[in-house]
Amino acid sequence: MSTIQSNPYIPAPVTVDKVFVENDAKDLKTFRLAFRNKNDEAAFKYKSGQFAMLSVPGAGESPVGIASSPLDKGYIEFTVKRYPTGVVTTAMHDLSEGDTMGVRGPLGNSFPLDELKGKNLVIIGGGFAFTTLRSTIRYLLTDAVRGDTGPLPFIRRAQRRRAFIQIRA
Repeated sequence: MSTIQSNPYIPAPVTVDKVFVENDAKDLKTFRLAFRNKNDEAAFKYKSGQFAMLSVPGAGESPVGIASSPLDKGYIEFTVKRYPTGVVTTAMHDLSEGDTMGVRGPLGNSFPLDELKGKNLVIIGGGFAFTTLRSTIRYLLTDAVRGDTGPLPFIRRAQRRRAFIQIRA
């Protein structure tokens, strides 16, 4: 049985598989996480727009939007900004590949993508909240669902050019 199914208040253990530095300031990183238990991976069913609670032993936990597509297999991704006063975000930024942390969730509502099939979409995002939109765009651009909507323009805004993050396939 998975940790996720047995008790939603206990974080499922994950391994930091890869860390991507997303900006020149090095205060924005994407963490690719792999579940240590395959049953936890199978139980962690999410949709674009949802979030999870990420925990670092000894530091606490923090809510973070899921940045990977629900169709990605074998990992989940979260993009985290380091805040000078953020105990958990600082602890996360100090993690290295191979380290262990915890994930609880998925939590929150998702975008109603099934209701938008056959429609033209415009995705508008600003600032750091773009991570859940990143999940949505990656999902909509996969071959499996690409024909479900019309063209997919998106508009994003950031205060500084270096605040932009990529949509990694």
